[in-house]
Amino acid sequence: MPTVRCPACGETEALAGERDGQALRVTCEACGTTWLRDPDRSCALCGSKDLRHRPVPLWEKARGEQRTPAGWLDAYDCYACGGRDVTSAEPAPGDPTELTGGMELRESWQRHREA
Repeated sequence: MPTVRCPACGETEALAGERDGQALRVTCEACGTTWLRDPDRSCALCGSKDLRHRPVPLWEKARGEQRTPAGWLDAYDCYACGGRDVTSAEPAPGDPTELTGGMELRESWQRHREA
């Protein structure tokens, strides 16, 4: 699943990028559109930067009905709105209460990092 998509034509393959200060200037080679992309991940649904990394295995068919892992896809869920895969081109809304189950562990880790 592509993480960057041209806002004008939807192209995901013919894209070129170069650093522009802290941001990334992306150019669509298909239609010529240029835009700035913030390198910090944020939720495409609500704009929050409070995200949870969720690696998703990519599977390929092996022998018979067996499957074997072929790699990992980096997916991010949003703690603020509960959105799923919010840094991809196709984010999905979700229930924020599902992500708060480990909230006390997350808050203790943040306190540890700040100390």
